[in-house]
Amino acid sequence: MAAISTWKKWLFLSLALLAGATLFWLACSPAHWMRRVDFGTAKVDGRQVQANIYFGHPTRSEAEAIALVHLTDGNDYFLDFDSEKVRQGSRWEYIHLLGGVWCFRSMQDGLFQNPLPPLEMNQFRIASQNGHIVTVQF
Repeated sequence: MAAISTWKKWLFLSLALLAGATLFWLACSPAHWMRRVDFGTAKVDGRQVQANIYFGHPTRSEAEAIALVHLTDGNDYFLDFDSEKVRQGSRWEYIHLLGGVWCFRSMQDGLFQNPLPPLEMNQFRIASQNGHIVTVQF
């Protein structure tokens, strides 16, 4: 009877460690985790707007960074610095966590398209679906 109790304890401990390791891996997975940054500005039709900006490095390479720009009007945009392309995001693609966001699917997934030509260096210009021009400057 004592052997069965010990066996159950080891099984429970093993499963708990496996679940903990899986959660730790998910939390550290670079293709899903984006940290909030305090640099960069966003404008809609030339007017400065409040935006939360998050950066992720899906392959741990800074050259392949992807930014998530969440505007206060609810629009989200993913900016791919490697390909210099953008895609519309959705609030349902990520969840806010302490210090950043966790993307449910890889931040690299999705159909990225060419933005409008930039007017300055380190700038993304996006034609929004509602006819506005969104400018993100870093």
